[in-house]
Amino acid sequence: MTLDQVKSAVCGNIDKAAPALWAISLDLHRHPETAFQEKRASAAIAQFLEDRGFRVERGVANLPTAFRAKRSAKGRNKPAVSFMAEYDALPGLGHACGHNVIAMASAGAGAALAGTLEPDKGGIQVLGTPAEEGGGGKVIMAKNGLFHRLDANMMMHPSAETRTDVNFLALAELRFRFFGKASHASVAPEKGINALDGVLATFNAISALRQHLPPGDRVHGIITEGGEAPNIVPEKASAWFYVRSLTTEGLENLVRRVSDCARGAARSAGARLRVERNPIGYAPMRVNTALASLFRKNLESLGVFEPDPLPPLAMGSSDVGNASQEAPTIHPEIQMVPPEVSAHTHAFAEAAGGAKGRKTLVLGAKALAMTGVDILLDKEARARVRSEFQFRGGRALKNAPK
Repeated sequence: MTLDQVKSAVCGNIDKAAPALWAISLDLHRHPETAFQEKRASAAIAQFLEDRGFRVERGVANLPTAFRAKRSAKGRNKPAVSFMAEYDALPGLGHACGHNVIAMASAGAGAALAGTLEPDKGGIQVLGTPAEEGGGGKVIMAKNGLFHRLDANMMMHPSAETRTDVNFLALAELRFRFFGKASHASVAPEKGINALDGVLATFNAISALRQHLPPGDRVHGIITEGGEAPNIVPEKASAWFYVRSLTTEGLENLVRRVSDCARGAARSAGARLRVERNPIGYAPMRVNTALASLFRKNLESLGVFEPDPLPPLAMGSSDVGNASQEAPTIHPEIQMVPPEVSAHTHAFAEAAGGAKGRKTLVLGAKALAMTGVDILLDKEARARVRSEFQFRGGRALKNAPK
């Protein structure tokens, strides 16, 4: 078969599987589970893949709700593709980021590809990646080597726009805890040390810092503790910040500068300071335009196009950035809702459980699987993807294991 004929066969398999894919997606939507609690979702997706011949390893990377489902290659020096399935929900909002759609688009792509191509064409895996919405499941999985030895690593995300080349900022999470001395705020304020003053001075210092930050750097925070009562000088106060930058080096520099703001604030208030950094940090996205271009062409062949011109990219952060440091990775977006609807809203959650969610799931599964065909069967396309990854500083890629 030609490349186009294989892609047509893969799409046919996805159409046949669509009722089963949507049934599981709806079950996830009706039973949302938050980060690291996705027992029902993980079990359902893993079982779907196991029923279709994948060998499933549950609890990989010491994460009970993570899994790796593999259809191993036959022979040596074969290429390998991977699809990432996210399935955690948001507290209070359910699947307002559409992870029920993401999960089954990836599972459907992997199953269709494995059902179309024989093992001698290459290895195929689906990774169950929990806790994207806080927790960083992919960060932990990357540290455990689950993204090694891959020629392409993919997922898609429902969105308010279609965009195939998506970037993310590096992110660090900081908590500043200030310790002062309680006293009566009216009778004896001079005997107290106001920990809240340290927090407020930190925010003021960061506000002054912002005008000197390079494009792409972001700092935003909230006060998580500010005292017990107005007539008590606050003995303890805390703030929680997200710090973001375009690069890892930029992030470390910004973390230092923001922490210095808190240290100076503590000194000015006379308070003690404890700085806490979450060990789970998000890496920046190592973009791969060659892989994104393959996905774009496949999506266009399905009748879906990016807007022209594309609006400016508004960047957040995701643990997919950590995966992208280990293997050529893309995180394209397919429009599911109107531009005025944002993710993390009730309207987005409603769409993810309706007809628009089903359509986006099937489109995403087809475009992902077709791109998998390109990687497994087109040596030149695979070489372009590999070359760009290594040019951008990625690890040396090795052939897929059996």
